[in-house]
Amino acid sequence: MDKNIRIIPKEPYPMGFRRTENGFMICASFNGGAPCGVILYPTGSGKGEKITLPEDCRYGNVLSAEVIGDFAGFDRYMLFEGKRVFCDPYAKHIVGLEKWAKDIDEEDLFAKIDENEFNWEKDKRPNVKYEDSFVYTLHVRGYTKSPSSGVDVKKRGTYAGIIDKIPYIKSLGVTTVELMPTYELDVLDVPSKPSMGSYGIMPEGSIYESKNTKGKMLVSENGTVKNASRVKHRINFWGYKKGFYFAPRTAYAQYPEEADIEFKNMVKAFHKNGIEVVMQFFFTDDEPYDLVLSAIRHWAFNYHIDGIHFKGSGNAAQIAALDPALSDLKLWYYGFDYGKICGKNNKAKVLGEFLPEYMYASRRFLKGDDNTIGDFIRVMLNNKDDCGTINYICDYEGFRLCDLVTYEHKRNETNGENNADGTDNNLSWNCGIEGRTRKQAILNLRNKQIKNALTMLFMSQGTPMIFGGDEFGNSQDGNNNPYCQDNPTGWVDWSQKDKPLNAENLEYLKFLVKLRFKYRILHEKKAFKLMDYISCGYPDLSYHGMEAWRPDLSNYSHSVGMLYCGLYEKEDKDQNFFYVAYNMHWTPVSFALPKLPEGMKWHILSDTEEPSEYKHMHVLKNQDKVECTERSIKILIGVGKPILKKDKKLKDGNK
Repeated sequence: MDKNIRIIPKEPYPMGFRRTENGFMICASFNGGAPCGVILYPTGSGKGEKITLPEDCRYGNVLSAEVIGDFAGFDRYMLFEGKRVFCDPYAKHIVGLEKWAKDIDEEDLFAKIDENEFNWEKDKRPNVKYEDSFVYTLHVRGYTKSPSSGVDVKKRGTYAGIIDKIPYIKSLGVTTVELMPTYELDVLDVPSKPSMGSYGIMPEGSIYESKNTKGKMLVSENGTVKNASRVKHRINFWGYKKGFYFAPRTAYAQYPEEADIEFKNMVKAFHKNGIEVVMQFFFTDDEPYDLVLSAIRHWAFNYHIDGIHFKGSGNAAQIAALDPALSDLKLWYYGFDYGKICGKNNKAKVLGEFLPEYMYASRRFLKGDDNTIGDFIRVMLNNKDDCGTINYICDYEGFRLCDLVTYEHKRNETNGENNADGTDNNLSWNCGIEGRTRKQAILNLRNKQIKNALTMLFMSQGTPMIFGGDEFGNSQDGNNNPYCQDNPTGWVDWSQKDKPLNAENLEYLKFLVKLRFKYRILHEKKAFKLMDYISCGYPDLSYHGMEAWRPDLSNYSHSVGMLYCGLYEKEDKDQNFFYVAYNMHWTPVSFALPKLPEGMKWHILSDTEEPSEYKHMHVLKNQDKVECTERSIKILIGVGKPILKKDKKLKDGNK
C-alpha cells in the first residue's frame, strides 16, 4: 500500500464506506479506548492492510475521515478496534454468506467496497392507495424452493425465481407484495434444549451431552452455553433477527456477487406490473436511530421499495414515521402516535396498522363461537381516516389457511422444542376430524370454510392480506411456527394448486378480488356512517337478519345480513346494491331480504355451499328471502335501473 497516504478529518455523515476521486471516505462508530480504523483487502487476497484513524478524526464515538491515496486494487474492507475485527453495520454488500446456512464466524466476513451499477430506466412506484390494495406476503426462499414450483433449479429460492412468478401473482389481482426479511444475516442460531428458554441459555451449572457435540459435554458457565460451536446449529429460516440492514441477502440471489442487481431487477419487474414491494425489517430497541433511518432511506432511495413493515421495536417505526424524507413511504406497525406524526396539516394516508384483532374476531366467527358477531362486525368495518388497516386471517405466524380448518392442535414436534413453541391460541376447527382425511364430506366442509374465510376477508373494509400459497391450499402439516423449517414444511407446495378442490378455491379467490375492486362500495375510502345521509331511503350500510332491518346481534347469534347501498358511490357506474348473508350457524337460516328500489331485482352472485355458483349469476326466484345452508355465505347483487321514491313523486307531480 502507498505509504504516502493522507488522512483528512471530515464531517461524520453519512456513515459507511465509499470511494472518492482521491481515495475513500470512512465514517464508523467505535466504542473508544483502543486504536481503531479500517482494514483494506486486495482483490483475491485475504491479507489486509490496516489504516489507523487518528484521534483528530473523532466526533464522540464516531471517527470520520477521507483517506487520500491509490486504492484501486482493493475490493473489500473490515473495521477494527484493538484486536477486534468486525464488519461495518452500514456495509451495502456482505461477502461470506453467499452459501445458504454456511457456518461462518463474523470475523471471517468482508464488506464489499464497490456497488454494481444499475439502470432503473423509467421505474416509478405504483403508489397504490390502501383501499385499492391487496397484499400478498411471501418468503423469498420458501416461495419457489420446492421442485413443484416449476422454476428452473438454479433460480429456486431466489429473487430471480420470484420474478418468474410475477405473472401468476399478478393474475391473482395482487397490488402489493410483502417480503419476509431479505436483508443480509447469518441464518444459523445456536440451538437450545427445551428447558433453556432462549437460545443458548441454560440454568447455572447445568451440563448435558448432545449427539451433536461428538461425545463432548456442553457446560453452562454464568448461564451461557460453553463449546456451543460444536453443536449443530439451527437454521433461522424466517430471519427475524439482527443483521446487516443495508445489504440484500446474497443467499437469495442466483448470482450472489450481483445480489443487489438481482433484487433491483425484481423490484423493477414488480413495478412494471403495477405491484408494490414492501419489506419486513426486524429492529431491536437498542438499534441506533441513525442506523435505522439510514437503512430505510437506503432501501427506499437506492432500491425503490414502496414500504417497510416493522417487526420488533416500536421505536424504529415511530422515528421512521417522523422522517420527512419518508413521508410518502408506506410504513406498517401495530400502531403509531398519529397526533404527533400527522398533525393538522399532514393527512397523507401512508401509515398502516398491522394488528391481529381482525384475525382473532374473524376466526372465532368462522368456527361458530358464541359472543363473536359484534366483534366481527366491528373489525370488518374498520376503516380509519389517518391510517390504513391491514386485515388478515392467516399470516406467517400460526396456521396456514388450509391447516386452520384441518387442525385444532399444533404439530410443532419437528421444531425440536417438544411442541412447546408456537401459540396454543389457534382459534381453529378441524371440521370433525383432526388432520388429513379421505372422507369427502369433511373435505367439502373444509373447503367451504376456506371460501367462507376468503369471503369475509374480501368483503371487509380495509386492506386484505393473504400469505402466499394459502390461495390454493398449501399446508404446513399442522406446524404453526415453522421458523426453522427450511424444508418442504416451510416451502410452498405448488402441486396443491392442481387438486380439484384447491383449484376451485383459487378461482373463487380471483372472483372475490375482481368483485371487490370493480365496485367502490365494496372498498370505500372512508368508513361507513350507517346512516341515510343522502335521503335515498337506505343507509350506506345496514344490518339484517331473519327479519329485514332487524338483525340478531345477541351473544348467541351466528348469522347476519349486510346491505351495501350502491347509490352512495358515484364512482360505480351501475350503483348496484349488495347483500351478503353470513350464516356461521350449524343449521340453515332464512334471511328476509330488504326491498330494493322499484326497477331492481336481487340476483345470486355466489354461494360458498355451491362451488360454481359464482360462475352463473341468476335471478333469485323469491325476492323476499334468501336461504343459507349451514356454515355458508351468499353474495347477492341488486341490479336494474332504480326508481327512488323522491324521483317517483317528482315524476307524478309533473303529470
